[in-house]
Amino acid sequence: MNILMTTADHLMIDRRILQEAQTLVEQGHQVTLLAGFECPQRESYVHNGIKIERFMFDWGDSRFNALARRCNLTPGSRIYGWAWRLFRGWANRVASVNSFEQFILDRMTEYQVDVLHVHDFPMLAPAVELAKTRQVPLIYDAHELYYAQVQLPLATQRKYKKKESRLIKQVDAAITVNPYIAKLMGERYAVTVPHVIMNAAPKVPIASTSMLRERFGLDADARILLYQGWISDNRGIERIVEAAASFTNGTYLVLVGYGAFEDTLKQLVAERGLEQRVFFYGGVPSDDLHELTCDADLGIIPYHGVDENNYFCSPNKLFEFAIAELPFISNDLPFLRDIAQTYGNGLLADLNSAELIASAVNQLFSAPAQLASLKAGAVKAREFINWEVEGEKLLSIYQQVTR
Repeated sequence: MNILMTTADHLMIDRRILQEAQTLVEQGHQVTLLAGFECPQRESYVHNGIKIERFMFDWGDSRFNALARRCNLTPGSRIYGWAWRLFRGWANRVASVNSFEQFILDRMTEYQVDVLHVHDFPMLAPAVELAKTRQVPLIYDAHELYYAQVQLPLATQRKYKKKESRLIKQVDAAITVNPYIAKLMGERYAVTVPHVIMNAAPKVPIASTSMLRERFGLDADARILLYQGWISDNRGIERIVEAAASFTNGTYLVLVGYGAFEDTLKQLVAERGLEQRVFFYGGVPSDDLHELTCDADLGIIPYHGVDENNYFCSPNKLFEFAIAELPFISNDLPFLRDIAQTYGNGLLADLNSAELIASAVNQLFSAPAQLASLKAGAVKAREFINWEVEGEKLLSIYQQVTR
């Protein structure tokens, strides 16, 4: 089959997406992944058998361009500008797809497709249009409750929720990342509860490595607390940095990842004089992350429920910790609680202040028996929450929508 995937990811492509695509390639399917429509340049390349295309949005609209040609409108003229503003208002408020979604639809239309598989809400409207035109199955893969992001204005949240509720009824299968979000989507949109495919990582061998220690000149017996992933505000990362000032000697914080909030954190480190306690590794490709994770002693997930996505989170790092047999510490959030209680690989604590984080980390690192118990739980978790298990669920969904 020719499978067309799309995602808005214009920086680093989510590991979940690449794993799903590669699992399908390994089954003999042709997978084309349109990854990012606001990239700095046009790119086309192959990664592990996946054809990846990246695009630059031209801030136009092919529908208006055709209209302007028919009406002989001259670009740069007053009437052209007036007509464009009027058209944009129609596209944003009335049309089934806005100008950005039309650009996505135009790009999607360029490819052969037997199954359409789109990731997250920004891809859904153009996908529904293409699926109707081509008469092909549509799989909607929702990585989060997109409308519930705290940074979105309330009016935008309501608009996105209403639109997603309407469009999701037109897909052949919906997938999301954990049972809590699946249940909410089923109830709020009055649809069949979506399938759950967790953000599990591949079960690669445990790496014997000292990459973090060598990079930052740390001793073999140093205790490394690891945060990895997107570095942004509203995730509680600044509290971990502040907590490092009160870590016991020999305990260090390493942050692996990137994001606009990184500069703010580096400034905080400089202001607090924490350059010898807090280290920034930078971003790394997903394939290189496992070795780094294996060199840590404890992972941390500092999310604190600022919105429903944070409250019901099941982040990639949770599963990357499990594959590296790395115990974690987190706030008491529903899905993280389920994992910690099922496998015994996580400590639930109050991480809502720097003081509480420092106390919890110091207490755990001073209790070798407890840390060893969590480590044993992480070994167990590795056997059950991995991509080998979750990938089979994906193939089952494809069998259902294509039979």
